[in-house]
Amino acid sequence: MTQSTTATTPTIKAAATQKNALPRRGLVLLGTFVKPDGPYALIRGSNGRITRVRPGDSVGGLRITGIESGLVHTNRNNRPGRLRIAGE
Repeated sequence: MTQSTTATTPTIKAAATQKNALPRRGLVLLGTFVKPDGPYALIRGSNGRITRVRPGDSVGGLRITGIESGLVHTNRNNRPGRLRIAGE
């Protein structure tokens, strides 16, 4: 089985080297990965901590319901939501 990662766009590359380019508050999706053992994502919390999550995990009060390339599906209090890659 092949592995898939989110391509780093020029916008993301530029933001990665600039101070304060990413929001300081709230959750920020840093990347998504699909491996043979399933998808996962890296999410930075408002406290700056980076967490690796999989579908079924919770972070910052959100339940992770699915992970696609560049996108994480969430649910909070039975309300669906999405996190997109920061900078896109």
